[in-house]
Amino acid sequence: MNRTRELVESSLLVAMAAVLFLAGHLLPVVGMAFALVCPAPLVVLGLRHSYSRAVLGVAAASVLVFLFSGVTGAVFFALGFGVLGVGLGILSRRFDRAVDILLYGVIISLGSKLLLMALVVKLTGINPFSLDPEELASVMDRVFGLYQGVGMSESALETAREQMAAAMKMLPLIFPALLTMASAVDCFLSYVVSGAVLKRLGRAKLPPVPPFGQWRFPKSLFWALMASLVLHLLGGASSGDYLARAGLNLRLLVTALFFVQGLAVVWCFMTSRGLGPVLRTVIAIVILVVTFLAQIVLLLGIIDMWFDLRSRIRRRDDL
Repeated sequence: MNRTRELVESSLLVAMAAVLFLAGHLLPVVGMAFALVCPAPLVVLGLRHSYSRAVLGVAAASVLVFLFSGVTGAVFFALGFGVLGVGLGILSRRFDRAVDILLYGVIISLGSKLLLMALVVKLTGINPFSLDPEELASVMDRVFGLYQGVGMSESALETAREQMAAAMKMLPLIFPALLTMASAVDCFLSYVVSGAVLKRLGRAKLPPVPPFGQWRFPKSLFWALMASLVLHLLGGASSGDYLARAGLNLRLLVTALFFVQGLAVVWCFMTSRGLGPVLRTVIAIVILVVTFLAQIVLLLGIIDMWFDLRSRIRRRDDL
């Protein structure tokens, strides 16, 4: 690759990262998807060129973001997504398995987001781990003031207010778990998109992610669930206790992993029955939406961890 082509490609990747991030802030709803994959061009930059160029790319993209959204946007881009892009590029050069790259990538993503949260607390004084109840109440008053203007009944408004109040009260308690899940999601999406781009370019490539039907977590995860229950008991009845909070967040994370493993079992079964990817995806979305089905899948994940249901499915198909 000659020097001119390298510079042009690097510039395009840097610009793409900045554009995806800005699109995430300017476009409603769908913009979130753009923001989550904005580290992908930086991963490609690090793999196709060098670490130093990837770092310079983050700096250049941060300047572009600064020109359109100010200092806050540039800081959010650099720490929220830029560090992850460079980190995944470095990890992809050092490890040969996708599992290792993703595991360390989630740690990097979580660390950068915690640093970002610390800066947010320092600059704004708003701590997302401990939101002021009066501020939450004022937010709800403004939201439901809008709904009153469109003619919602008082009973419907009261029900919605109670549900929102419960959710808002719970949010600061489970924020660490939500932040960890968000780190895992944007790391995974960035890795998958980067792999697709590199495959299209036909040069450097990332180790393939195992098929979803083969995803499996270690049995020690079950003991993490037990540990979360012990922490909750040691924390006492008060959900504000640190031990109780730690137990709650650990339980949420472990439950999410059990659910993913259960969904992988269902995916494996659907694949063995010859269902197409579109139908499998539709069924997976229905499971996510319907609480009763989600609970069944969660139990499947726990059972599969001990009895390996997928090996039984494969043996049955071989008969």
